[in-house]
Amino acid sequence: MIANRNIHPSRRSMLALGGAGALTAATVSLGAGTASAAAYPAPGSALLVPSPRLDLNSASNNWIREKATKDATIIQSFGYDNANRHIYLVQVTQGGLKLAGESAPVSSANRNLHGDLTVTKWDMSGNVLGYMYLRGFGHGMSIGIEPVGGSAYLWTEVDAVALSDGTSRGRRLARFPFVNGRVLDSTSADLTTYTPVPGSTVNTASVDPVYGRLVVRFQDTDGIKKYQVHDLDLARLGIWSEPLAAIDEPDITAVPGWPLTTYGHPFLQGYVVVGRYLYMLHGNSYGSTEKINGQNVVISQPNVGNTFISSVDLTTGAFSPAPPSPFNVNVNPCYTAAAYTLDYREPEGLGVYIPDLAQPGVFSIGMGFASGPEGARLASIYGKSDLIQP
Repeated sequence: MIANRNIHPSRRSMLALGGAGALTAATVSLGAGTASAAAYPAPGSALLVPSPRLDLNSASNNWIREKATKDATIIQSFGYDNANRHIYLVQVTQGGLKLAGESAPVSSANRNLHGDLTVTKWDMSGNVLGYMYLRGFGHGMSIGIEPVGGSAYLWTEVDAVALSDGTSRGRRLARFPFVNGRVLDSTSADLTTYTPVPGSTVNTASVDPVYGRLVVRFQDTDGIKKYQVHDLDLARLGIWSEPLAAIDEPDITAVPGWPLTTYGHPFLQGYVVVGRYLYMLHGNSYGSTEKINGQNVVISQPNVGNTFISSVDLTTGAFSPAPPSPFNVNVNPCYTAAAYTLDYREPEGLGVYIPDLAQPGVFSIGMGFASGPEGARLASIYGKSDLIQP
């Protein structure tokens, strides 16, 4: 389903679909919104051809370390505009600001509850180039970047719903252009909003810049977190009836032999898709505790942490490579000590970086980290680049 807050498919966008995609676009009505997503391929999909896979245990290199964003809160996610060489980062808007249309400064608690976000635009060295404020969108757990000309359109969650923990999550998706300095409300007519799976909640998105796809993460009506992968051109038109893949989110702590009393249940902190593979980032900030077997356990020890990166084959929904028995922290899910010397150190987001646009199939994956004291948080990106060919 699509809410037309300014969308008119152009001849160019229709021609860009090509082949079967163009036939689909021609035969699905856009006037009243597209039909809900078709029955999920099970398991995964046979529509995804073999593709390179990131070597999870390859070296993690310092790409950007402890740079400021527009606001001083923790980054939640980030993404690359590979065409224009920019990075966009998302965070919950800091408390104490008075934005356009507000009668007084708004507290941090109310920003969280209302789903107000700040988007920072960096150059490739982590210098701030611009920013936007988004009101009523969600928590910012993921962002999709779609380069258009010399700028970018952003894919985010929208229509925030408050949760009992004092935060909020979007129940739909939105696509809109980055406009420096703008304050954008979730009700703006300049947004195009989408409902890929009617009745779903906790919707977020990420763009696969290598294969031109949009991945959607959501909580389905059965309460299970799931992923769908769509052709980006079709997604832009609001056509969700032909997912290329659809899987349930695998649980890293359900892997046999997972060291629960050491690492607990790390939070999901980000995801991306490249080709046939879903990558997930899990972890907690230093000093985080969890009650395990009736005792409070520190699951993210300072200078050690519990950060893991994992890869999942979208054609099967299973971890790939398969976790060994007995469990080995250097396989999949794979422990990473990247940025371990940061204080606080909370993993936040994954991003797909293409170093050379002439070789789009050669990609790297960056891992985001937050550091610094409360009220003065900084952002870092460490990356992995080694690929395993199919």
